[in-house]
Amino acid sequence: MIEFNKPAGCRVLELGGGSSRNSAADVMVDVRQLPGVDFAMDFNAFPWPIQDDDFHAILSHFALEHVSWRNTKAFIKEVHRILKPGGKAVIVVPNTQAQLKWIEEHQEGWDGKDSFESMSCVLFGDNDYAE
Repeated sequence: MIEFNKPAGCRVLELGGGSSRNSAADVMVDVRQLPGVDFAMDFNAFPWPIQDDDFHAILSHFALEHVSWRNTKAFIKEVHRILKPGGKAVIVVPNTQAQLKWIEEHQEGWDGKDSFESMSCVLFGDNDYAE
């Protein structure tokens, strides 16, 4: 979990927190409408339904890897668009070296998936949400 000192009046948006909302987030958006999520949206559909220059800070913890690589640039442009001038974005993505080590140690697969599907999900994310 990302922790920081939040100045008074600072509006923070969290992108993709799932059911683990960051305590600093004023608004939390995810692809799924889960408890703690203020609204759901598709991170691959642009523009996002968020006003320009609306947030002082944006947190995205393990969400960008679930966005199509074709849309990564548009995702970053949207983050920039909704940040206030001088705002900060913290985007955390997986450690591929650690993922490869995990795959090596779990070659049998996991969660009822065969090894290829499991390894693909670990490396590239699993965007197959029923919602």
